[in-house]
Amino acid sequence: MHTHYDNLKVSRDAPTEVIRAAYKSLSQKYHPDRHADSEEANRIMRLLNAAYEVLRDPERRAEHDQWILAEERREAERMQRQAQAQRAAAAQAQRQAAQRQQAARQAASRPAQQARAADPEPTDAPPFRSRKARPDRQERPRRAARERAPDGPAVPLPKYGSAALYAAIGAIIVIMLGDWSGSGEATAGSADARAVPASAPQALVRSVLPGVQRVAGERGYTRPSLTPRGMPWPDHSGYLPGYPVLNGNGLSTLTVDNSGSASDVILKLVAVDGNAPLPVRTSFVRSGSSFTMENISPGAYDLRYQSLDTGEIFRSERFDLSEIREAAGTSANRNVFKLYAVPGGTSRSVTISEREFP
Repeated sequence: MHTHYDNLKVSRDAPTEVIRAAYKSLSQKYHPDRHADSEEANRIMRLLNAAYEVLRDPERRAEHDQWILAEERREAERMQRQAQAQRAAAAQAQRQAAQRQQAARQAASRPAQQARAADPEPTDAPPFRSRKARPDRQERPRRAARERAPDGPAVPLPKYGSAALYAAIGAIIVIMLGDWSGSGEATAGSADARAVPASAPQALVRSVLPGVQRVAGERGYTRPSLTPRGMPWPDHSGYLPGYPVLNGNGLSTLTVDNSGSASDVILKLVAVDGNAPLPVRTSFVRSGSSFTMENISPGAYDLRYQSLDTGEIFRSERFDLSEIREAAGTSANRNVFKLYAVPGGTSRSVTISEREFP
């Protein structure tokens, strides 16, 4: 971004005397009398003349400063978006690399698994012998029982499989009883979580119902102790120090009535009839008071203001200020904009983001 300050090789806070001296020094160096046949010198001289015409006029210099701030803000946002895109691309590349590595490991281990599945069991391994293949172990207890009771009928003994079956059934019953008791407790706990009384405090509702949005003023916002320019807040309503007062060649007035709101506001009158919104007046309006901006030039405007208690930012509808020449003089607008404790009312304001609050 190249500015008029860069053309004259001065800093942005240079006083008028320094700007005038820089212009004289550079114009003597590139004056057409010295470089009659140099097109480059003539081009530089035109840039110097344009820069000096803007920076010597306080109002045009203030507008140029606002343009510089807007361009720097847009450039910072562009760089931030570019950095986020680069981080996202890097994260995506890492995920893809991890997926490729995992696929490669799986592909490398698949032949070994297939080879193990295809290999037959060793032929010299002893054959597996089940209990049925060894009837002598089951026959010995029965034979001993028949030998102990030779005069009576043989009493059959329970098989090992029956005893294991009884034990398994008992374990299943215990597990089912435990599951039934646990599920009952979980159901009771869920019912308690849903039965939140309507009069419960918001902190309790947020802890039980995480989907509930937080109310305004509890979003981590803290009221700033200084103005955006690092100065103490004024003790009365009026223009904020450090901000330019532009579009001051008209007859219209605009009164901001903040008597119905409990919060102080920082308010900007924004010209919207150009390519980009341009703040022309920045003021501070205390709660319970009003402030009138005078001598506003004709044009299209809107009001953008922030509640210093909650941090919420609003924008009014677009409105036009005009002047009509009549026989008895010139008539102009006398508008009143009333702020309300609850956004809405007759102001018809909408909520906007910090990016739309230049």
